[in-house]
Amino acid sequence: MHGERGDDNVAAAVLYSAVLLVAWAVIQVAVVLLGRGVALEAARDGVRSARLPPVDPASAASAAEAYTRDVTGSWLSDAHAHASVDEDRVSVTVTGEATSLVPFARFPISQTASGPIERLRP
Repeated sequence: MHGERGDDNVAAAVLYSAVLLVAWAVIQVAVVLLGRGVALEAARDGVRSARLPPVDPASAASAAEAYTRDVTGSWLSDAHAHASVDEDRVSVTVTGEATSLVPFARFPISQTASGPIERLRP
């Protein structure tokens, strides 16, 4: 019946639940974006460390992993880096998982950076 007090409480509960769900989703998206940013900066740091001769892919990968350990906090977990070198470019790929606020959900992240190897010429 119109005028019963229970109707307003149900509508308010549904509205507040929807607002909280949207806020939770926005926070999860922000956490994933922060994880992607950390992975990309770690890959760039690995590329910077390997651009000057002698080029060492192992040191580039370790520099990227060290960056994730030092900077990431809890935005990126299980971070691993892989570096490769061809004749004139070095590439570093950082993979990991963003922190999940949703139970049983996984948010894998992979970011790659590359740059030219600097050649010293007289």
